[in-house]
Amino acid sequence: MKRLLRWSLTLVLVPLCLLAFLPETPDPVVVPGVFRWRNSHWMDGGEEQAIRSNGIQRVYMKVLDIDWNSANGAHPVSTVHIPQQWRSYYGSQGEWTGRVELVPCIYITNNTFLKLDDQGTVDLARNLLRKLRMERPALIRGVMLDCDWTAKTKARFFRLTRIMNDSLDVPLTVTIRLHHYAQPGKTGVPPADRGMLMPYNVGRITEPGNVNSIFDRATAEPYFKNKKSYPLPLDIGLPAFSWGVQFRKGAFVGILSEIQMQQVMSSGMLNGPTRGTLQVVNENDVLGPGLHLGDEIRVEELTPAVIAQVTELARTAVNSDTLAVVYFEASAATFQRMQPEEVRAGFARFGPLRTGDYFIPINRIAEVAIDTAAWMAVDTAAWSAPDTTMR
Repeated sequence: MKRLLRWSLTLVLVPLCLLAFLPETPDPVVVPGVFRWRNSHWMDGGEEQAIRSNGIQRVYMKVLDIDWNSANGAHPVSTVHIPQQWRSYYGSQGEWTGRVELVPCIYITNNTFLKLDDQGTVDLARNLLRKLRMERPALIRGVMLDCDWTAKTKARFFRLTRIMNDSLDVPLTVTIRLHHYAQPGKTGVPPADRGMLMPYNVGRITEPGNVNSIFDRATAEPYFKNKKSYPLPLDIGLPAFSWGVQFRKGAFVGILSEIQMQQVMSSGMLNGPTRGTLQVVNENDVLGPGLHLGDEIRVEELTPAVIAQVTELARTAVNSDTLAVVYFEASAATFQRMQPEEVRAGFARFGPLRTGDYFIPINRIAEVAIDTAAWMAVDTAAWSAPDTTMR
């Protein structure tokens, strides 16, 4: 019996000792990125400064919004030309060409694929490829398709993805919502080169009260219980924006963007406590035609502590040795108010930043002194309504 116990103990300890001598898996290399999702052709000073000061190496820029209507079928509802930073008027290259990587992005509504037939899907893919050839500058890092596809639309969306991926000479990325990530067997895996995991916008946005629908940890955590690696290499999107959620007599009405919130607040249309829900006290048919007296606006804003919660969950999804970590988005006041140390701390939670001939972040010498304690997981229950001051 003693001999058996000794052998049993040996069988347990030897593998453990061998594991101790195995090399540790290195952290992935991080490509610092940001989304640019405005419908303007020109980048304003705040966007450009945020990209420069935070050492952003890759910009994912929306260039097309595609929707469906009965008159035109699948068609662009907005088109954004590539800014002069990547394509000057005098040539195919701009000041940022080779300095900041560019990934043109195309947003397509799920409703579009509900309406399209197979031939319409093929035609849309060809039209998108033609438009990209017309608009793209000489150098791009890839193309991204953004669509929240469902079980009913995945066949057509995947067909479009396959056609485009076979025709492009750069990597194709598709956005992956949390329900796609959690159930790839049910929702399918698109035939792309990479996925961009979007671990936010899963809260109960239509529910009145003190909730944060941009990110609620209790709602998001169940999506990460599957320990299997996602079949596509993943990049990570981090939320850094705010919005206003409008209610009328307790019923959800819609969303006001950051820019809309800034306009209506500066005009004196809203009143309320600094932290909490605001109330419409004045009407203005020009600035806020959809806002009526008595409507309530819940301001939802992300702080570095809440972004840290997103980061902690998203780190468990990392499945490649190099990934882009991308803040949404460059024009948001929330992102532009973040200190470079806070932005870099979010990147650094995933691994070391890629080096090269890119913009040097502000205070790079002091980078080792960044306090990363604020980027550890925090208690969601302690979250309170954000400061509604729109700076």
